[in-house]
Amino acid sequence: LTSIHSLSQSKHINIMVTPPAAYASAVTPPGNRPASIAVFGCTGNAGRAVAYHAVKSAVRKPSVRVALSGRNRAKVEKVLEGIRDELRSQGIKTDDTKVEIIIADASDEQSMLNLAQSTNVLVSCAGPYGRYGEAAVKACVEGGAHYVDITGEQPFVERMINDYGKQAEEAGVCLAPFSGYDCVPSELGMWLVGKALEVEGIDSTLGQLELNIGAKGGGLPRGTLLTVLDSFEGKGPPKKEGTPRFYPKEFKGTVSGAMSLSSWVLPKYQMGQYTAPNVMSAVNVPVLCQSAPKLGFSSDLTISDKSVVLGSKSPSLLNAYGLFQAQIYIATLIFGGVALSIPPVRGWLRNKLKTYNYNGDAAGKVFLDVKGSNKNSSATANAHCMFPGDPGIYATGLFATGVANSILEATASDSQFPMPLAGFHSPIAALHGCRQGLLIDNLRDLGAEIKVEVVPEEGAAAMEVDPTTFRSKL
Repeated sequence: LTSIHSLSQSKHINIMVTPPAAYASAVTPPGNRPASIAVFGCTGNAGRAVAYHAVKSAVRKPSVRVALSGRNRAKVEKVLEGIRDELRSQGIKTDDTKVEIIIADASDEQSMLNLAQSTNVLVSCAGPYGRYGEAAVKACVEGGAHYVDITGEQPFVERMINDYGKQAEEAGVCLAPFSGYDCVPSELGMWLVGKALEVEGIDSTLGQLELNIGAKGGGLPRGTLLTVLDSFEGKGPPKKEGTPRFYPKEFKGTVSGAMSLSSWVLPKYQMGQYTAPNVMSAVNVPVLCQSAPKLGFSSDLTISDKSVVLGSKSPSLLNAYGLFQAQIYIATLIFGGVALSIPPVRGWLRNKLKTYNYNGDAAGKVFLDVKGSNKNSSATANAHCMFPGDPGIYATGLFATGVANSILEATASDSQFPMPLAGFHSPIAALHGCRQGLLIDNLRDLGAEIKVEVVPEEGAAAMEVDPTTFRSKL
C-alpha cells in the first residue's frame, strides 16, 4: 500500500460545517481533585469492564489516578480485588497502582456531588439510565466534572440535553453519552472514512456510508435487557413538550431511509457479503445524524448500518455469501420482537433477570468494516477496525475508557491543544477538534487496531492514510 499521509491541501472541498461559534469549549475542572477518572456503578457487568480497563490503563499511565464508586464498599472492594487478580493472571502488576474507593448512591444527591467534585472525569455506568442516570449528569454539571456514559437510551439523552445542556455549556463541562459499543464504533467509522475522502481531495464529500459490524463472543448485559423491557412497556423517560429534535431536521430523510421496513426484513449485500439488520442501528443512526454536521458532513447522506452474521467464516459461494445466515438472523429478530410484545413473556424474562449475570468475554473481538463514498465520484475510503472484547461488556469498557482518557488529556491544565466541546455531544463530535489522533491513540493503547485506506478512483490501488493526521474543520 502506498502511504498518503497528506495530499494537496489547496484543493477546494465542498463540505458543510456548522460555524465554530455555535459550540462552547470545555474547561479544566477547578481545584486539585484526588481522582483523574472515577467509575460509578462499577459493580455492574459493564461497569466492572470499564473499571478493568481504567485500572489496566493506569498501570501504564501512573499519572492517572483511578477511583471506583458504588453504594456498597464491600462490593466495590470485591470488584477491585477481582480486577487485580485478572490483570495479575495476564502478568500485569498492579501493586503500585493505587485505586481509591468513593461511596456514592444515585438516590443521595449530596454523595453524587461529592463524587463529581472528587474527579476530573466521571464515567457513569449505573443503568438503566432512564431510572438512575440523571443523578450523575446533574452532579457533573454542578460539580464541574466531565461526564462519560455507556448508554444507548436516546430518550434519556434527549431529556438530559433539554434539562442540563445549556447549564453544562455555561459551566464548560463536556458531557459525552453513547461512549460504549453504541455508538463509538459507528461514529468513529463515519469520521475515519469521511475525513479520508477529504484527504483524497477530489470534491469527495461523504455521501454514502456503509458499516458492517460483527463480533466473536458476547452476550447482553443485564442493564441492556432491562432497558429493552422498559422500552417495550413504555417506562422510559417521557418526552417533554418543547424538547428539540435529537438530530437536525435536514437529516430526517437519512434516518427514514436507514430505518425503513425493508432494511429490517431483507438481507442486504454489502461489502462482499449478505448482511442482516444491526439492532443497534436504531441508536447508531440518529446519533450519527446528530454528529454529522458537527464533523462537517452534509445532510445529503445515506447510511446503511448492518450486522455481519458469518462470524469468522469468509464469504464464499459455498456459504452463499452469508445469505442463509442473514435470513435466519432476521427471522430470529422478528420472533424475539413478537415474543417481547406479550406481557407474560416480559414478566417471565424480568423474573429471570433477577439472577442473571454475564461477566463478558475478554477473549472476544468486535470487527468493523466501513466504506465511505461520494454519489458523484468513484473515490472510496475504507476503514478496518478490531476492538478486543465482546461488544456489550469488555469492548464497551474499552471504548468508555478510551473516551475518558481522551477527555482527561484534552482538558489537562497544561494542554496545548483545543479543548473538547462543552455540553452534550457524542464522543467523536466532542473530541474531534482536540489534538490530532487523540482518541485513536488512546484506543490503540488499549489494544484496538485501526487502519484506513483510500481508493482514488475505480480500479486504482488502495493508498493507506494515517488517521492520526486528520484535522477538524471547526
